[in-house]
Amino acid sequence: MKIGFDFDKVFVDYPPLIPDFLIDYLYKNHKNTNEIYRIPNKIEQKIRVFSHYPMFRHPLKDNISVLKSLSKKKGNEIYLVSSRFSFLRKRTEAWFDIYHFDKYFSGVYFNYEDMQPHLFKYQMIKNLKLDYYIDDDLDLLKYLDGRKIKTKLFWLNGKLFTNSENLPPKIKKIHNIKEIYSYL
Repeated sequence: MKIGFDFDKVFVDYPPLIPDFLIDYLYKNHKNTNEIYRIPNKIEQKIRVFSHYPMFRHPLKDNISVLKSLSKKKGNEIYLVSSRFSFLRKRTEAWFDIYHFDKYFSGVYFNYEDMQPHLFKYQMIKNLKLDYYIDDDLDLLKYLDGRKIKTKLFWLNGKLFTNSENLPPKIKKIHNIKEIYSYL
């Protein structure tokens, strides 16, 4: 079984004291263009590089525990597919050096070519032929669902009381990645 995961908010937390909605808002493109996401300008890149120091980005231990268990199960291939841009490469590598996280994956893929995140993830999920993919970005999952991929999609949303009525039927909402066991 091939299982793919996003990175931020799945295995590594956002920095403290910065509201999630603000980070999510800054990540998306709000202009009337075809691009869903935007590459930050130079000033914002410097701010984001600072906010990505490993000491500000703690591992989500419960999710990593599930990852360890899934990676030990014979027949599972686990992949990390993250849309982090190239300007965060050094911070990302530093995080991996501290937490030795990559040993649980059959492959680790970051968007260091700075593609639009939804296009990068679509390409990787298709190329890896993933059976399951877990991400916290609902817009991205809706895009993938619209591409009619065979991969089962899971929206990781830690909030218990969010409206799921507009959720496409092929996207399953989970509150923590432990819930993935009931679908495997």
